[in-house]
Amino acid sequence: MDYLRHMAIFKQIVDAGSISAAADNLELSKSVVSHHLKSLELAVGVQLLHRTTRKQQLTPAGTDFYQRCAQMADISQTAWQEARDTGGKLAGPIRISAPHALIDSIVAPAIAALCSDNAQVKPTISVADQRIDLLSDDVDLVIRVGKLPSSNLMQRKLGDFRDVVCASPTYIERHKHEIDAEQWQSLDYIANSWQKARLTHELEPLSNTNNNNTAMTKHLAFVANRFTDNSSAVCALAKAGLGVALLPEFVFQQAEQQNQLAMLVPDHQCPLNTVYAVHDFGHKPPQLIKRTIDLMMNYF
Repeated sequence: MDYLRHMAIFKQIVDAGSISAAADNLELSKSVVSHHLKSLELAVGVQLLHRTTRKQQLTPAGTDFYQRCAQMADISQTAWQEARDTGGKLAGPIRISAPHALIDSIVAPAIAALCSDNAQVKPTISVADQRIDLLSDDVDLVIRVGKLPSSNLMQRKLGDFRDVVCASPTYIERHKHEIDAEQWQSLDYIANSWQKARLTHELEPLSNTNNNNTAMTKHLAFVANRFTDNSSAVCALAKAGLGVALLPEFVFQQAEQQNQLAMLVPDHQCPLNTVYAVHDFGHKPPQLIKRTIDLMMNYF
């Protein structure tokens, strides 16, 4: 960084014609400008300027060096002007990883809004339900369900949602006896890749439930016997009548409206899940990261 400053001041000395004139233009003392020139010549190991009391003249080495300094100044000026000309628009690549279930309702609409206002943004979306490593997977922003227990990464809450334990109406009708008897392990279960083969869902009573028989938390224990690697496939298999599934409420509601899925226990609900945006940029992330997170929050 010192070298870049030395080079910029050297160009000013040459352009102004003297150390005194350069000092006036830069609003620095003559001694400070002279010090930069001496430090630069010492660093490069050659004399760049012949100086007398009346004039200064570039040495052969100084002439070549000045051309490079001028190129550097032109490049920095162009970069500065291009940034100003964007008028506050965001630009550049952003790499995002998010689970399948959040793509349709959260991620895609937010990125569409981002790009519509900032045409130079270049998003890359990686869809994965498994947890990933930001550093090893070269990702700028991870959207994940559940907070990291302990981490140096920055985590910002986007919003909350509930999962729904559900199945197709035909499957529920076909297994009505087992459901009424709460024989959960006798039911088929469609598991996502992040779920274990044996799993339990705790369902709390709905707030408007007044029946004492339904006012207690239910523990639904299942043994998975159908498996897939993303929530879109889980939803498709559940709608096809292959078994019980755990789906986000916004995915379930779309299928419920078309009579493709129904709640397995209508008077109980799953606890809230919290969604976080995770990044490794510290407390002051780039504006592109910050704006992307803000837009995703809007869709919750």
